[in-house]
Amino acid sequence: MKKIVVSVAALSAALALSGCGRVVGSFIPPQTVSNPAGLEGKQLVASSPLTIEAVVGTVSYSTAGAPFDDITIPELPLNIKPRGLEFKTGFAKVDVNGLCAKPQQVNLTVRRVKLEASDATNKASFDSGADRDLAAFTLTKKSEGVGTAAYDVSAGTLSVAAPDAGTVVNFFTVLTSGGKNTASVEAKIRATQNELAGCTMAFTLKDVSVVLSQFQ
Repeated sequence: MKKIVVSVAALSAALALSGCGRVVGSFIPPQTVSNPAGLEGKQLVASSPLTIEAVVGTVSYSTAGAPFDDITIPELPLNIKPRGLEFKTGFAKVDVNGLCAKPQQVNLTVRRVKLEASDATNKASFDSGADRDLAAFTLTKKSEGVGTAAYDVSAGTLSVAAPDAGTVVNFFTVLTSGGKNTASVEAKIRATQNELAGCTMAFTLKDVSVVLSQFQ
């Protein structure tokens, strides 16, 4: 994780003026944790074939088989913690598997995302809420074999923010204390091409990060 840097002079001045963690925290800029939970390059995979709506389905990934250590955070003064958390990811490629027709281009939206983290004693989760367009991508077929096709993905980022400070603190606590952790990501997807019905999709993640902010 990128080291959190706080100006000693600014910190001392804030302490002298108020002794308040909220003021001190205001001097800490948003901090980006790259590749949290080792998710870079992992795949969100459908557990069942896409169904017609156009076509919809759910893809997911869990680190349950490979728990990861607590994230080491440089000591923060006054027990300061973040109150803002944003999960971001792009997609390196999408694999479509099955005996459906595989069009040259696919218009795809991500409609809902759920994130969860847990250790031996605590659990934290949040959901983006009711189905709505969170991000849109264009998939372009680059290769095809028997029962499978690989697609390039247009540039873009899926971004989901935790709904409140309590949820953020819960995640921060799980990921920085309590020992080995597991994490999971689940996303609901929708494509406009009905011919994909009956196939499954696997999304390879790239540029995965978590941004921590609003330190208090």
